[in-house]
Parts: sequence; C-alpha cells; structure tokens
Amino acid sequence: MQTKKAVLVVVALAGGRALGAQLWHDVNRYDVHGNECKLREMTGIKCSWLCVQSLDRCPTSLQPSCPSGQQFCADGQCHSECTDSVQAQNPCHCSRTGKKLPAQASLLVPCAASPSNITVREFHAWNSKADIRSACGAAVGVVDQAATVGVWGERWVGGGVTGVWAECPPAPAPNYRYDESYWVAAYAVNGALALMIGVWAAVKAVGERGVRKLSDKECEEDQAAEKDSTAEKGSTASVAEKDGAAEKDGAVDASMGDIRLRGYRSHVLGTACVWGIGVVGVLWMCFLGVWTADYYGALPGRRHGVAYSLSLNSDYLELATFLILWAICFVLLVALFMVKRRIRNYFRVQTAAGSGQYVCVERRLRSVKMLGDRSSWVQRRVNGVADALVAALGHDREYTTCAVRQTTQGRRFFTYQCTRYVYDARTQRYAPFAFSVGGSHAALVAQAGGLSTDEAARRLELVGPNFIAVHVAGVARAFAREFSSFFYIYQLIFLWAYYFYAYYQVGLVDTGVILVSAGIKVALRMQSERRLKRMAEQAETVDVLRDGRWARVSTVELVPGDVVGVAAGAHMSCDCVLLAGAAVMDESSLTGEPLPVRKIGLADSGSSGDTPYDDAGGGGKASTLYAGTVVAQTHGGRQAPDAQPSQSSAVALVRRTGTQSDKGQLVRQMLFPHPVRFVFDEQMRIVVAVLVAYCVFVAGWATYLYQGSSVAVAFYMLFLMSQACSPLLPASMVIGQSVAAARLRRKQIYCVDPQRIMTAGKVQVFCFDKTGTLTRPGLDFYGVQPCSISDGSAVMAPMVHSVDDAPLLLRMAVAACHAVTDLAGAPVGNPVDVEQFRASGARIEPHSPFVDTICLPHASHAPHTLHVVRRFEFAHARASMCVALLDAATQQLHVFVKGSFERIRAVCRPESLPADYDHVCAALAREGCY
Repeated sequence: MQTKKAVLVVVALAGGRALGAQLWHDVNRYDVHGNECKLREMTGIKCSWLCVQSLDRCPTSLQPSCPSGQQFCADGQCHSECTDSVQAQNPCHCSRTGKKLPAQASLLVPCAASPSNITVREFHAWNSKADIRSACGAAVGVVDQAATVGVWGERWVGGGVTGVWAECPPAPAPNYRYDESYWVAAYAVNGALALMIGVWAAVKAVGERGVRKLSDKECEEDQAAEKDSTAEKGSTASVAEKDGAAEKDGAVDASMGDIRLRGYRSHVLGTACVWGIGVVGVLWMCFLGVWTADYYGALPGRRHGVAYSLSLNSDYLELATFLILWAICFVLLVALFMVKRRIRNYFRVQTAAGSGQYVCVERRLRSVKMLGDRSSWVQRRVNGVADALVAALGHDREYTTCAVRQTTQGRRFFTYQCTRYVYDARTQRYAPFAFSVGGSHAALVAQAGGLSTDEAARRLELVGPNFIAVHVAGVARAFAREFSSFFYIYQLIFLWAYYFYAYYQVGLVDTGVILVSAGIKVALRMQSERRLKRMAEQAETVDVLRDGRWARVSTVELVPGDVVGVAAGAHMSCDCVLLAGAAVMDESSLTGEPLPVRKIGLADSGSSGDTPYDDAGGGGKASTLYAGTVVAQTHGGRQAPDAQPSQSSAVALVRRTGTQSDKGQLVRQMLFPHPVRFVFDEQMRIVVAVLVAYCVFVAGWATYLYQGSSVAVAFYMLFLMSQACSPLLPASMVIGQSVAAARLRRKQIYCVDPQRIMTAGKVQVFCFDKTGTLTRPGLDFYGVQPCSISDGSAVMAPMVHSVDDAPLLLRMAVAACHAVTDLAGAPVGNPVDVEQFRASGARIEPHSPFVDTICLPHASHAPHTLHVVRRFEFAHARASMCVALLDAATQQLHVFVKGSFERIRAVCRPESLPADYDHVCAALAREGCY
C-alpha cells in the first residue's frame, strides 16, 4: 500500500510540474521564476524588400537610381536590359508562379534594396517580426507605417496601403507525386502479394469446409478419450492383421498429455505465398538499405554523390520517408516473429490428422517456477499482464510440424521428439506404441524363447528403431536459428537507425559486438549438441535369439521382447531384464557412481514367480540392465539351440527401447527440456516494464517540450528508447557469461550452458546426499561384534578389530554373506560388501559350479572352501540379504543373514537377543558404523 501511495505522489508531482512549467514557457520572455525577462538590443538585422505597385510610391531613401545606360528591373537590380528571365526574379512574387501567385502580388515591383544592417534597441523575441518591421520602416523613412505598409499575404496594396513588406511565407515543402518508379515498384510487389494472400484465403476456406469443426471436436474429445482408453497388454504371440484392424497386442500409449494433433497438406498457391512473404520482407529491408545509401549520396550511377536524390533533394522528406520505411520493417519483422510458429501451416490446407501430409503437434508449455513462493503485488500484476499477453499471442504453446511418412508395410507415422507416433486405424489417431513384456518374474522368464523374425519386424514397425537420432544444425542454420529471436530483431532495427542518422561508427562497433557474442553462443550450443549426439547415438551388433537361433543383429533393430546375449565390454542400448547369469555393470554414466554394480538373473534372485517386477525401487532393480551402461563382466551360461561358443555370456530380455528407455528419457529431456523460470527471471519483467514506462514518459516530455520538427522529435524518441533498452544488453550478458565460464574453467569447473551461471550465483544453500563422497572415497573396516552364549542366554562379547580373531562361524559369515564379485582380480560391488570381504582375507574362485566358491584362509590348517548355494540379494524394501553356504570340509549347510540393526532385531526371537543389543547397536550407529 505504501508503494502505491508513493507511485501516485510521484505521478502527481510530475504532472503538476509539467502544467506549471508550461504557463510561462514563451521563449526568452519569462525566467524560471515567472518574471518577465529584460529586453535586449539586436544588431545586424536585414530588412525585407518593400514592394509597391508603382516605383514613385517608394520612400525617398528607396527610390531606384541606375547608372547611365541601365534601367531598374523587377529583380531590384539595374541592368542594361530587363529580359524575361530577369523579370521572373521579382522578389515580390516570393518564388510563386502561375496559379500559385496571388493576383495582388502580380502587380508588385520592388523598391531599391532595403538596409541590411539594422539595430533594434528593444528587441521582443516573442514578437520579433513586428520589431523588425518597425525598425526597418523608421530606417527608410516610412511615415505612419501601421496604416500605409502591409505584409505579404496579409494586407495588400489598396485602401491607404501603398506598400507591402515582402515577408515571404515558407515555400511549400517538396512532396512525392507517388508515380516515381520506386513507388510504382513498391505498389506492384506488395499489391501482387496482397492479391495472392486474398486468393489463398478463399481457396483455404473452400478446402477446409467442415474440417475445422471436426478437428476442434477431436481435440475436445482427446482428453476424455485418454481417460477412458485402456492399454492392450503385449504378448509374445504373433497376431495377424486384417483389413487395417488395430493392433491386438501392441498397446497404444495413451499418455498424450496436453498434445493436440492437426493434419495439413501442401498447396502450390500456399507455398508461393510463403515464398512471396519472404521475398517481400527481404525487398523491404533492401529498400531501407537503398534509402540509407541515398542519405549519404552513395547510390551508384547518376545519383552517386548526390544526397537526398530519391527524396527530391529534401532532407526533411528523406528523414520522414526513412522513418516510415523503418516503421514498416519493424512491424513486419515483429509480426513475422509472433506468427513464425504457425504461419507455414496457415498456408497449408487443414485436413484430418490421419490423411494429411504433415501433422502439427500442439503442446501446452508448462514451465517450472523455482523460488517463486514470495512475490510482491507489483510482481503478481506484471506476471498477470505478461502471461495474458503470451497466451493472446499463442506463445504458451509449442507448435512442431512433422512430416508424415510410411513404413514398408504402408503404415503411416511421424516422429516427434525422437518418438515414433503411429496411426491407429481403430481410433483414427496417431499415438506412440508400447509393448508390455510382463509384469511379474514368471511372465518375464516365460519369454526366454525370444521372438520370431516376423513378430520382431512387426514390432519394429510400430515402436521404431532403437536409435535416438540427434540432429546438429550446420553453421548457417545455427546462426539463422540464433538470429530469429526477438532480441536480434530489436537490435537489427535500432542499429539500422544508427547507420542512417550519421551514427554508423557506433552502429558498426555495436554490430561487431553482437556478432561476436552470437558466434560464441552458437559455438557453445553446437559443441554441446555434438557432445550430446555422441552420447545419444549408439549402434553396434549383438547376439539375438530369433526363431530359436542366435544371430548377430544390429542394436538398432532390437524391439521389446527380444532375447539378447550380454557380453563383457558391450554398451547397453536398451533397458533389459537379466534372465540368466550375472553381470557387473558400470552405471557411472547414469548415476555418477564410479563403482561397478553387480546384477543377477531373475532365476538367481530368490523371488517367487508371481513376484511383481519393479525396476524403480524394488528387487527388480538388481536384475535390470539400463541403457547407457557398460558391461564390465558377465558369467553364467546361455543355453539355447545353436548356442554361441561364448557360454560365459548372460541372457537378457529387452523391455524398453529408444526414448522409452531410461537413457532415452534422459536424452529427450536434454534435447527438449521443460522451460524453467526462476524468481529473478520474472523480476526481469519488472525491469523491462520500468524501462518501457521510462521511455514512454521521457518520449512524452520530449514531444511536449522539444521545439523542433516532428521528424527531429521522432528521431530523438527513437534514440532515447535505444539507450534506455540498449541493443547491446543481450550481447553484454552473453559476453559476461562467457567470461565467467572461462574463469570457472581455469579452476577446473566446466559449464556447458553459461546461462546457468547466473542461476548458480543465486544459490545460497547446497545440500549433498552423500557426505562420504566429499570427505574421503571409501569405507574403513572397524571390526565385528561377536555374540556368545553364557549360562543359556546371549551376551555381547568385546569388539574384535581383526576378523582372524573372530570365531570361525563369524569369519565364514564375513567372508561369504555379501554380493561381491571378482573383476580382473579386484572385488567389485557395494562399498560396504567390498570392505567386508577384504577384511576377511578370503578370495573368490574364478570358475565354480555353484553361485560362488570362496576360499577362507586359516593360519593353522588348510583353507576353508565355502560354496554359495543360493544368494538372496539385498533389497531396500526388506533392508537385508541372505546366503545359503555349504562348508566343503564338513558338508554342513549354513544360512547367514545380514541387514540393518533394526531388521535383524525384527527377524529374531526376542529371547535370543542379548539384553544390551539395543544399547550396543545405538552406540555403534552414533559412531557411523553399519
């Protein structure tokens, strides 16, 4: 409320000041305090010609006197002969001829030349002409001037008036006849374009009869259809299609969100209109360039060296014409910018989405607002106005036009954001297809037989290739994309005014800065896109089980339901489920964790067949191979007809390919990110609003107070706005960001998007999820806490810091109750498991008929050989893991369970726990022990 009052007071004071100042604003009459200024003396004044109808009416001092042999002519000079050309120079005609010459002036002739050095003792600047006439009349001896001498155009000779002061009114400004060749060319070009657009509007209206209503109805039904549609589950059976029937086992992904689809087909007249608009826009800019060259007299040919040659040698007409051309170009560029997303489809004929040559994907943009919980009333109102303007211009939606193509089987599809949308004949709509390969462990294992070649081809046709194509624009296209933003349009149009109005030196410097900043921005963007292209595009060969036989197939041809062999060193190109065997995966490219992760097949996971498969946070994650990860090691056999010799390869089932995989979704988010708005981004709207208000305010004052021509006022306002909203503002921000990125690079901090540096500068609190990563990489083995039986009850024994000093059963548990595997002689797995295994001093045998074989050394006798018969992997849901261990020496089977303190307490009988179990465990937890 206080801010509102302050704004009102400032506006009131400014308005009062404007009205008060204007009351005594007569030039040189009143001072700033409203007192009338003292009169001053003015010297060197030249008098006008005194014109009469007969020379004998001239005052004595102005009676003409010519040398012998000469006569006084109508031009006020003495000549030997008064020719027609001399008579035409009559100063009493004020350069008027023909019908423009008043009848009263046609009879006037000048007296001798009036004095040219008159002094006015008391000069009234606000009434200067009357003072000059009075002084000149007194100097030449005019009697009763007010009654006998008039003014040209006001009082003529007659009725006591014997003479007229030839105070000629300004000559009429030159103007175009508008039949000049350049104006005729402008009429012809723009008229032809307007005619083409008018004809196209009629053709479009006829061609779209009934289509728009149907399309709008489909768009209204889309959301209701999405709620009621049920995805059909995928199966391994191949189902034949008849008469264009819908897929029976390919589930249409109904997650269309806010997407709307509209079909279009090209038309030769519409295409001609688009080219015509482009050509006319270029011609208008060329016309502006020609006018700029004419201002400096730089046009070639006969006009070279002649300034204002196109504007009839009138500087006023030159400036006024440039302003009009400048305004036309500015409006044209802004209009094209506002409709650039939809203008091409306007010049296409709208059709049903299923029958068009193109599909326009219309998606509502939902930006994520960060740090925007607290905002002032000014911010809320500015945001409301800005959002309403964005919605009115249609910039709250994204419009992407995709070409419709056909598969080899004649199925229509288009690709949007690297995802294939296939036309469904049943629903008569485009949608991305997805296949479900099963939701339980039993359903996944049941598909170990793979697909047939025909079924794989059909699925490939529906979901598209397992390849994310990243298009990197060329240099020319990248610069065109960069310069199509509004800020560059703003810079171009204002810098053109600099070039025209004798300010080209500054304009050239500004242009150089803008081009350098744009080049830096384009180079950084292309570098990031190339890096993303190398990361996203991946293709290699892999063993695939097709028709019961293993074959080498490109990963591009993989589809959900394929069974593949997982070999060491391979790069996963899709999300898979490990069916048999085990693998050690390097997931650092996805999670950032440098340590490899062990994966096990569903057959070894220990879960029942009807257990739901959950790869997000359940036990299924231990059997999921994610796209983008690298296979470090595999073991376990692939058993199938015509099995390849590499029996150490594991077997996996393809679940998701392309952009439906985890890597594909990550790449898609990087290629097509959701807009993010921070609170300081929205505060920039207030800054822009204040600058615009300042420009309007100062421009109004300039118009009100500037004592010059309208053209001068217009240029003053134009340069004022260009300084308030400087064209170099975006360029300076880019250069500042680039310098900041270079400074960070010297500190080994790399930033691929310099715009985020400003965002990082606003961060005040940074939360890390793993303090161990920041302090030291890895863990230390602290010891084990044995538990013994004394007098029939369990008691906690003292802490043992060396595993060799622990009881044998505890040593066996430490050596075998883990999920560590051997990779090139080094243990890999969970950091806790790795440190535990190292502390035991055991080793893993490379070849074992069991899950694992572990050799536990002993100081006094031969090593213990321990066979891991069954391992139940650690699951976050139950916070524990379990192994069944066979002691080769005693042939006894031991079961060891490892888990959190709370989990072990929950699975044990209360009477078997030591009395001080909770106290000891709490003390260890406070010390940071697992």
